[in-house]
Amino acid sequence: MGLPGTHLLVGIILLSIHLTVTSCTRKTHSRALWYVVLCWLVFCPYLAPLLYPTESQEDEVHFFTTADGARINLSRYRAHNSTLGVRKQSFTAPVILCHGAFANRHTYDLGKGRTSLAKYLSDRGHDVWVLELRAHGRSTKPGWIPSVLSQGMNAEGSWSVIKYIEQDLPAAIDYVKRHTQATKIHWVGHSMGGIILYSWLAFHMQNARDFASIVTLGSSLDHPRKSSQPEKAPAAGTGPGEKNMTSAYHFLYVPRGLRSPGLAPFSWANSIFAPLGGGLFDMFNGFQYNSGMASKAEDIKVLLANNFESEPWQVVFDIHTVFSKKLGMLHPVTKEPLLPQLNHSLPVPLLAFAGECDMQFKPEAVSRTAHHLAAKDTDRFVRYITAGKDEGVCYGHYDLLIGQRADRDVFQPLEQWIVEVDQGQHWYDEGAYDAACKAPPQADSVPADAAVSDAAPGGGGDATAAG
Repeated sequence: MGLPGTHLLVGIILLSIHLTVTSCTRKTHSRALWYVVLCWLVFCPYLAPLLYPTESQEDEVHFFTTADGARINLSRYRAHNSTLGVRKQSFTAPVILCHGAFANRHTYDLGKGRTSLAKYLSDRGHDVWVLELRAHGRSTKPGWIPSVLSQGMNAEGSWSVIKYIEQDLPAAIDYVKRHTQATKIHWVGHSMGGIILYSWLAFHMQNARDFASIVTLGSSLDHPRKSSQPEKAPAAGTGPGEKNMTSAYHFLYVPRGLRSPGLAPFSWANSIFAPLGGGLFDMFNGFQYNSGMASKAEDIKVLLANNFESEPWQVVFDIHTVFSKKLGMLHPVTKEPLLPQLNHSLPVPLLAFAGECDMQFKPEAVSRTAHHLAAKDTDRFVRYITAGKDEGVCYGHYDLLIGQRADRDVFQPLEQWIVEVDQGQHWYDEGAYDAACKAPPQADSVPADAAVSDAAPGGGGDATAAG
């Protein structure tokens, strides 16, 4: 089950510093300064969003319940010129945006006047749904007692990567399809948001028919140290003499004795450094983004104060263990390598973005994964883009979404890809679906039919209009 080790450790450290400072410092102004710092350290998760607020721009807030009882949030951005109650028919399949690990809906919308992929797409006629996985944003978050009980009762617990894959993801797709009467959806995933979709399809390829297209931003199942020709690359870790790089997520390991049954305090850690975001002493510069060159300091401050979440410890442990140094991404439960399961088997148009300065998922790893997955490895069906490479802009992991030129280098080609798919420019034929999915053909297999109906009923959840 684990003990509240991390929270206790943080408390002991703060208390020790407090006692040391108060006993060694007799000057009033020094003590006053320390009390200000102490208050910030304790209350920064509540103060940082007030100092660097973000005004969400969604039109509707939806909730649905998964099969195992988690309440999941979907924020809807209606197609441009649509009004509440009279939903304008979208000309494309609905678009689901899924955040990565330690993040929430603000990944795709930093607020009015700031970068927002969700608003960019909705302003161009797309029906956009931003998904928040369990334990993130408005979705159900673990309490101390429930998380202790769930972790003790089963190997995976209620808060694990496999729950994202097997519960949250398919339930969100089903909710959006039923609510909009769509036959297909576009999936856009940043980091872990793309990885969980790859993982789901590795063992449920028959569900590939649910997708008009897949777009990933900084997502990979493999981590080769040396780039190779993707179309000729063997399964991850099986090439002769291949040397794989250590994934950045290997550094997330925390000893079992320090794992709390609740949430790991990552939100607290990010909030502490929010005022320093984009500056000389920004602790996350390089790992999360490339400040100055790609992203503005003010946007970084807002991101640090509002976007990053405290993951359940079980998820942190999962992330550490599913990124094998030799075999790439592993299934969270079976520990099977995922790339061999997806060897040129994905009959869905795939667009993959990477950043040259992304320390978490290198461009060669993103490219290798995309080309390895595609059922037909041609530019018609799979496309890879290193954002900003031609202009010499070095994008980091989050710069793909908050960068000063992201609308031109990422959003524009992404939206163009969705439009092209809905116009039929990147479709696979039914034979490719049948071969990959091993399922009988379905009549409604054309993405253009996946338009939102004006009379679409809401199903399986509840919705409210955003203020």
